[in-house]
Amino acid sequence: MTFDFEAAPILETERLRLRRIVAADLQDWLDVMAHPDVHQYLIDLEGEPDAAEMRAIIRWTDEIVEQKTGMRWAITRPPDDRMIGSCGFHLYHPVHRRLEIGYELHRGCWRQGLMSEAVSALMAFCFDRLAVHRIEADVTVGNAASAGLLRRLGFQLEGLWRDRVRRGGRFYSLWQFGILESEYRRRDETA
Repeated sequence: MTFDFEAAPILETERLRLRRIVAADLQDWLDVMAHPDVHQYLIDLEGEPDAAEMRAIIRWTDEIVEQKTGMRWAITRPPDDRMIGSCGFHLYHPVHRRLEIGYELHRGCWRQGLMSEAVSALMAFCFDRLAVHRIEADVTVGNAASAGLLRRLGFQLEGLWRDRVRRGGRFYSLWQFGILESEYRRRDETA
């Protein structure tokens, strides 16, 4: 089954509901981004974003769906529909069957296994519905929590992008992680 990007699916896990991000999520997403521990490794932002920047990011989440290059979900905990983070994919290349994922979570929700649960649902969607061959993730060097999450989910550290991005007048290196569909399927068989 292929995905046509016409409808944003809701992904559900044992404790989470992942749904399309909407304009009404603005304040909740600002709350997620307010803690320095959350935004310090997000290389696309120059510190804590303001409302105008977050509105632009919400517009971007709509644009990538329209362009069929990605999708971002709000992470919520039923029965509450309030956003506690987001995860999704972008840079989707259907010919090459690869994409890149990203995610962030409210600081108060860390170390509860929630992001592992959300990213697992995201991976299942990407491998099962999009039929990708490869999922990639770039992690700012030093972000041990994100690197650990990816390793636990079966990603391999494939390399280092030295001084790959510039933010705040300095360059940052990125770890490149990846997982192939065959590795994902083997991981599921042994689980």
